[in-house]
Amino acid sequence: MSERHPLPREAVRAWRQRQVPRPSSPALLDLFERGCQALWRRGRLALGEVTLVVILERVLQRVAQAHPHLSALAVTSEGLRFEGLHPVVAELEPERLEESLVVLVEEWLRVLGALTGEVLSAALLEALLAVERPR
Repeated sequence: MSERHPLPREAVRAWRQRQVPRPSSPALLDLFERGCQALWRRGRLALGEVTLVVILERVLQRVAQAHPHLSALAVTSEGLRFEGLHPVVAELEPERLEESLVVLVEEWLRVLGALTGEVLSAALLEALLAVERPR
């Protein structure tokens, strides 16, 4: 990414820190689901649904190796589905859940940036940063 735009790691962590300091696990899932939906909508405009599904499936597969609970997520033609993760969150420490979701979004942004020569990176980060916690 250019100097104008932060790296995915910095951007995702900054976005997360702007939200509720210590949200409940359900609130955290809601926040990340809305963030992923925003990324999906923006990415689909440029890349199309099929391409985005393939990329996200690969990213999820890779991240789930280090964070197996994320294998409960599903990639569909409508984006990343969180329903399968809801029953699992009670078994996870909130910090572990949050870190895994941050890593997932960071990796997704990194891969999309690498595959597009960073052409979409600024727009994707803008879409993510526009997602706020519910009032």
